[in-house]
Amino acid sequence: MIKNRWIWQHPNWPNFSYQLEQILPGLERLLRTVAPLELLASQLDQDKQLNLESLVLLDEALATAKIEGEMLDHESVRSSIAKRLGIGDVKYTSRSAEAFVDVLLESVRNYNKPLSNTLLHQWHNNIFYEKPILNTLLIGEYRNEIMQIISGAFGKQKVHFEAPCDNQLCVAAEMAHFLSWLNADDKNTSTYIKAAIAKFWFVTIHPFDDGNGRLSRIIAERCLANAEGNGIRLYSISNEIEKHKTEYYDLLEKYQRGTSLDLTEWIIWFLQKITAAAKASMGRLDKIRLTTIFWDKIRDTSFNTRQTKLISRLLETDDFEQGISRSKYKRLAHTTDITAARDLKDLVDKKVLLPTGEGRSRKYIMKALPL
Repeated sequence: MIKNRWIWQHPNWPNFSYQLEQILPGLERLLRTVAPLELLASQLDQDKQLNLESLVLLDEALATAKIEGEMLDHESVRSSIAKRLGIGDVKYTSRSAEAFVDVLLESVRNYNKPLSNTLLHQWHNNIFYEKPILNTLLIGEYRNEIMQIISGAFGKQKVHFEAPCDNQLCVAAEMAHFLSWLNADDKNTSTYIKAAIAKFWFVTIHPFDDGNGRLSRIIAERCLANAEGNGIRLYSISNEIEKHKTEYYDLLEKYQRGTSLDLTEWIIWFLQKITAAAKASMGRLDKIRLTTIFWDKIRDTSFNTRQTKLISRLLETDDFEQGISRSKYKRLAHTTDITAARDLKDLVDKKVLLPTGEGRSRKYIMKALPL
């Protein structure tokens, strides 16, 4: 057995391999899941496609921040995405969210163009637009020192991983190899498998002082856009990784500390997350499609502004199945109890809402969407 502590110390690094026969069942499930999602999305008009993408980007931005231990304000991120896509209401935006979305959109919109050191440095600079004051992080440049992932109290630290290289020239050489592979047109490798390898390879090189996880997911999303032949994201990988963050870090550490360049288990796991992300987005897409049908069916029915806001809220959130109380509607519509009661009764009379329960337990749910 080869005696090395880190995967990059393997004499054949970075000539990764995998067992295709073990990966194929998961890859086939992924393709069966993504294909109908792409088909349904292609049938949406541009506004609805952008609406779906805005929801995906919202998931992606919030989840990638969580993975990095950050918490972003939901509404400011939503507004930032609306501003960038030119849709919906824009309230107060988050500059950090805008920067992340700008980089992600540039990456996936130009998926068929080569990725370069210059572009990566630009993306890194954009992501860290707020330069740290009390930190010596190199922004927009590759790192120039040893990088270790460490946990634990001082004196009892555990080194989870040490990346290759302790200077920029070495990092640049590693990245030249990576980018040459990434930009090559390999007809023999599924681009979904390439996305899994790219994610692992980049984050293992760890070329920057910080932000490597975010950029590795952006590069993976770029590969997925290439696999699907479009520059629109239909599902969020980061959202699935965040849900299984412990698994992610455990598997990453297992391989980075390993003695084998065979990435079969990593690739299978990554493809499973893509499949789960596509399934989740299919449910969201169905809701958009059914919402379109709903508004078309009731286009001749008149509603006031408060009622329209309520219907939109019920269609777009889990309140569609859970229902909404009169008191919650009052807060949503910023109105009085009498007006809320009158609005809700009118929606019941128009066969849009169905009352359930009695007294304080009474809620109003949407009637089944007409098909």
